[in-house]
Amino acid sequence: MSDWVFKYIYKFIIIEILMKAVIFDFDGVIHDTLDIAYGINRKVSKNDISLDEYKDIFNGNIYKDKTITPESYSEFFELQRKEFEDLEIKEDIRNELLKLKDEYELFIISSNEEVVLNNYLENNDILHLFERVLGVETHKSKIEKFKILFDEHGLDENNCVFVTDTLGDILEANKVGVGSIAVDFGFHERHRLEKGNPKKIVSSFEDILPCVKGFGD
Repeated sequence: MSDWVFKYIYKFIIIEILMKAVIFDFDGVIHDTLDIAYGINRKVSKNDISLDEYKDIFNGNIYKDKTITPESYSEFFELQRKEFEDLEIKEDIRNELLKLKDEYELFIISSNEEVVLNNYLENNDILHLFERVLGVETHKSKIEKFKILFDEHGLDENNCVFVTDTLGDILEANKVGVGSIAVDFGFHERHRLEKGNPKKIVSSFEDILPCVKGFGD
């Protein structure tokens, strides 16, 4: 066996051993909720914030934005629960999640409410696909939620990947050393996502699994 072939096989084996879990953001990734969130935000804030201005809130941790208060996000979540009751996952996304589950542990880290996300997952018969859902009830910082997964589920920055749609999420993942796959079909466009230097940017949910498989390349 040549040295080149041996090195390639060794690299492939190491990648497969290291990659243990895929951690998903929810909004804008598993379900397109931008219009719902933007509409509710306008009702709660009672101002004429533009869509671009709303997207800017997600350039960092939304709970650090001065426009987000305990009162405003409490009202936001109350209105959102009703909107989420009848949401149905796209069949192609469900199928891709099933494929990913065959090979990796799946988690969700979100700024949304755990209760509403768990209800969505249960209503769409995919709750069993996820080992754990960490939302705002656990912590407002995704950095801290990554640390919880590290401590309690045998993960570290080398054996998991984060799939998200916002610059703020990428930056928080960067702070704990977790590489990101960004999707440009959610809250943020490609040019904004690029500022966080994710490992990959994809334009369809079907592209996620191949990217995870080749994440160490």
